[in-house]
Amino acid sequence: MASYVPTNPLVRIAGRDPSLATVAADAQLRTLPMVISCVAPSPDEDYALLDPTLSVAPIDFESLSSDEPAPAPGLSYNAFTSRQRSRFLAWVETPLTPAPPAFQQLYLAALEVRLLEGGAVADAALAELLRLRDSEAWSRTAGFWRTALLAAWLRQDGALLAEWMAAAPMPVELMGVALGLQALLATPLSAAEVRQVLEAWKHAPLELPESALALRLNSLTAALGEDPLQHALERLGETAHALRPWRCQHCDLRIHLPQPDLRRVLEPLLRELTSIGVAEAQPPDVQETLDASDNKTQEELALAHVILEFRQSRSEYFPFVLHLAQKRAGFMQLLDEDRHLVYRVAFRKSEMSAFWQLWSYVQSWSATRVYCKGKELKKWQVDPYSKYLR
Repeated sequence: MASYVPTNPLVRIAGRDPSLATVAADAQLRTLPMVISCVAPSPDEDYALLDPTLSVAPIDFESLSSDEPAPAPGLSYNAFTSRQRSRFLAWVETPLTPAPPAFQQLYLAALEVRLLEGGAVADAALAELLRLRDSEAWSRTAGFWRTALLAAWLRQDGALLAEWMAAAPMPVELMGVALGLQALLATPLSAAEVRQVLEAWKHAPLELPESALALRLNSLTAALGEDPLQHALERLGETAHALRPWRCQHCDLRIHLPQPDLRRVLEPLLRELTSIGVAEAQPPDVQETLDASDNKTQEELALAHVILEFRQSRSEYFPFVLHLAQKRAGFMQLLDEDRHLVYRVAFRKSEMSAFWQLWSYVQSWSATRVYCKGKELKKWQVDPYSKYLR
């Protein structure tokens, strides 16, 4: 049995490449958008360093098949058997092919350290991640995407993050955080990302052409008054910027960075983009609506079965509710006697399903009012089976 040093320059070799402790110490001297540390038992120990003095079985570069059981995830190269080391060394020369999770984790751990080294080595690691993304053996694994997100955050490159999210499906559990990082990097949401995100969040595949989806996204942005990612980020408050432990592929690497998850706030907003009848234009100007309200009020009120009124709310769902209300033909913006803006929506009897959709959001808001046939109802009287709504 003999040793073998792989030619892949991104693989880290003991005696040739610095240990994680050294790389982390050097990185701490630079200004990074995260906090990093090393918890290796000793400065020279490193989970992702390959010891070239360890023996390996004869390496078969023509075939990666082996009767040897795959190593358990998390095991280092030193803990592999000689046959497992042989198989790893053959695979790592062309790592686009499928491999045991332990092999993938070990390679990603090496790429994480390369990213922290900075300079040309970090650029090479990023290029490798771009190459791996196009392989199905990698693109659907959470470990790969965690390393890719780390690379984008290290470079503070929101455009790169948005490009990755638009180009390939990401594991659903990471999408909300990926969008949060993109929001922190002040990169607007794209229509291509919306398609990937909604399909990953188990909504029906979007049949809308890209141009129509982009138009609806622009309409939502106008209704919110800001990019949807920024809107969702603001709803999380100061917790969005709190440093939290990042799950690294390297067993000895500890990283803390912000990880705001935007799914809870963003999903209902984006889901509405796929519904039939979403407004394709900018929301009406307040003054224009007020100027046209007199004739519209008389016409809509004459046909209304139920009228719903609400005002500005601190609820995170207010922009979404206003967006829904503005789509209704019976939507009006009025000024009360104190010059406060009131949003009124008139519903005909055949439109009660739309009323209940809005009611589910606004029923707990203090300024919400409901009128049926001109008579104001108490909130406890508003129920799908209520005799007061007949």
